[in-house]
Amino acid sequence: MFRRLLAFALLASLTATSVETAIAQWPTDEYLYRLPTTRLSATTESPRVAQGTVVEAPEAPAGQSLAPEELAAADESDSWILPTYWFNTVDWEGGAEIGISGTDGNSEALSFRAGANLKRKTNVHETTFDLTYLKASADGVETQNNAIQNLGYERSFGDSRWSFFAKEFLEYDEFKAFDLRLALNAGVGYKFIDTETTKLKGRYGAGVSHEIGGPTDDWVAELVYGADFERQLTKRQKLSLTVDYFPEWGNFDNYRMVSDLGWEVLLDEEHNLNLKLSVNDRYDSTPNGRKPNDINYALLLLWKM
Repeated sequence: MFRRLLAFALLASLTATSVETAIAQWPTDEYLYRLPTTRLSATTESPRVAQGTVVEAPEAPAGQSLAPEELAAADESDSWILPTYWFNTVDWEGGAEIGISGTDGNSEALSFRAGANLKRKTNVHETTFDLTYLKASADGVETQNNAIQNLGYERSFGDSRWSFFAKEFLEYDEFKAFDLRLALNAGVGYKFIDTETTKLKGRYGAGVSHEIGGPTDDWVAELVYGADFERQLTKRQKLSLTVDYFPEWGNFDNYRMVSDLGWEVLLDEEHNLNLKLSVNDRYDSTPNGRKPNDINYALLLLWKM
């Protein structure tokens, strides 16, 4: 027993000494920048570093240190299978939006909308994600409660105007005949206009949609016709329009259409604060006893990262 206690005490002492030494020798920013320039050879090809490219780590100017985001941008040799490849904050951009309106007195009404979006774009790949939630009530009665989530991926082919896309769409609405609607589709896209101020892209593909908790439990095959338009009106104003048309395969009388119009005005350049006018229209030719159109419009504050 005594030998075990003695061995345990010796092991604990060695561990404590090792931790203390490691902390004392932990490299500081000042120490790192005194090291010689590191040359890394990228032996694998990735969307960001071609095969055989030599990457040099940045050197800080005399008396200065590099910001963390500059260090992250310098490491271009990460493989796409590593988490740092996808979650490097330098590569991502996004924003959050919120809007609230209400009345009180002879009538009571309250409307709340919140949303968030993320985007990662490289020379080859583009990944987008957005989520919107809306809830409204009038005189204590809930009149609206829905959420929409979109996930998209697009791969370009060098200087070609053609691209490949894949999209996922999830819709929740307490006032629809179903609980959830899931839609998956993929296809090809084409850039008709691609300038600094104007962008117009079309797409065509196919996919499926499925309503969960609705009258039918079928997977419906659909075609996809869509377009994205974006126009930089001025330095502070931008207009965007997205339209997607989903006819049922073999029966074009049954279809869905989703349209999204947005107008953004930059209010504060330092804090990236914007005013956004948003109009969203969701049309379903088979509403199962409900109204076919759902139109949401809102005036929001948008913070961009």
